[in-house]
Amino acid sequence: MLKFIAIAGLMLVPFASAGFISSDMLLSADQPAAVPADGSVVMDAKINFSWGFGAIFPMPLTIYLEPEDVPEWLSVSVSPQSFTITPAGLRGGAIEKDVTIRLTSKEETDAFVLYSFTLHAYTNGSFLIKGAEDKKSVNVMQDFYDKGIRIDSPKKIRISNGGSKTIYVNITNNCNAPVTICFQQENETNMFEFSYENGTIISSKVQKSLPITINAKKVGTQEIPFRIIYYPTGYEDKKNSVSTTITIESYGTASSFVALEIAIFVIIVASILIFVWKRMK
Repeated sequence: MLKFIAIAGLMLVPFASAGFISSDMLLSADQPAAVPADGSVVMDAKINFSWGFGAIFPMPLTIYLEPEDVPEWLSVSVSPQSFTITPAGLRGGAIEKDVTIRLTSKEETDAFVLYSFTLHAYTNGSFLIKGAEDKKSVNVMQDFYDKGIRIDSPKKIRISNGGSKTIYVNITNNCNAPVTICFQQENETNMFEFSYENGTIISSKVQKSLPITINAKKVGTQEIPFRIIYYPTGYEDKKNSVSTTITIESYGTASSFVALEIAIFVIIVASILIFVWKRMK
């Protein structure tokens, strides 16, 4: 009886009023992880479509999901891009659908810079059910791409004993984010002392010359290995390192202090010999 009344009611509705049953769409999506510069990440989304009273005739409708305003460096692939449902039920109802979205880097860009794009879910409805839509803004960024740093430093230097010299290590940041640089002397030495500043930041694709001052304490030659640690600024957990070796030669005589000690010793010995010689005369 109820179905007969509903059918009769529908027959009284003019054709122009097609799509008179209310509908609603809710789109939800996870925020994705940072996208690798040479890879992709997957995120999940859900589309919930609901409709109101009166859908007594099963009539299919198609729901679409499209990405909009996508950054140039990013490719967004939706699966499925569309699907068909058949709402039915006099008292209304709802249908939920899971969607997989793959984000792929098309090219390298600055890491950790926040971009956004829009997911647009919509349907044009059917003869009975009105259309509906929903949009969701998604924040996305590219992950750190560790392409390394290039080190150009003197391979061999000479310093006079007791003197000092400042050398410059040229470091080129090949990564897609500013990196923080720290020097680390790998072996202890009693022949030379080093002074340098850690924490220098080098911008992406930029070269910077960093000074190291060397003080010679003894005569001799020694190979000094250095480890140069780098990491994207603010993300120390992503640190990496490269090593380089500098051969240092300290030349000349003993230091002035040692020379003074020797001179004093010679004078004392000479004085004693002269004193003994005079006593023996």
